[in-house]
Amino acid sequence: MQMVKRIFGGFFLLIIFLWLVAPKQELYFLLEKELKKNDIIISNEHFVDTWYGLEISDADIYVKGIKLAKASSIKLHIFFLYNKLIVENIETEVDPKSIDTISMIFNVIKPYKIAINSSGSFGVIEGGVYFMDKKLLLRVKESKNMNAFKKFLSHDEKGDYYEKYYQQ
Repeated sequence: MQMVKRIFGGFFLLIIFLWLVAPKQELYFLLEKELKKNDIIISNEHFVDTWYGLEISDADIYVKGIKLAKASSIKLHIFFLYNKLIVENIETEVDPKSIDTISMIFNVIKPYKIAINSSGSFGVIEGGVYFMDKKLLLRVKESKNMNAFKKFLSHDEKGDYYEKYYQQ
């Protein structure tokens, strides 16, 4: 019985050690490579490798060669079973002019969904990317100055929402 405990304990310590010293920047570069396929480029960023993830500051975001936004802080928390991406203080070139936070959460309890929460000068939005249905659903919880987006929103008994189906 002692041998089994030692094997499981050693395996558990090995997993924790690999997680702490894993090259987290490589995950970011993989994300950047996938975004580049859709003509989205993130440049001028500064990296700080932390024990539990990666922090990126002062990133410029370009879409099809046009500078669209500047994010002052991007935090990627990697916990294998629960991963979180937080983008803070985004200044955009189009409406809305500022986005306070965008957070995206993926966990193994709901592997069919990436939860998305956002707040800014437009209000509060909650929703997610649903892999089984192949759709993006964003619900407007608190609306402020949404005039630029009203034409893209639909309405039901729960309020305004944006829904888009995608192909893989």
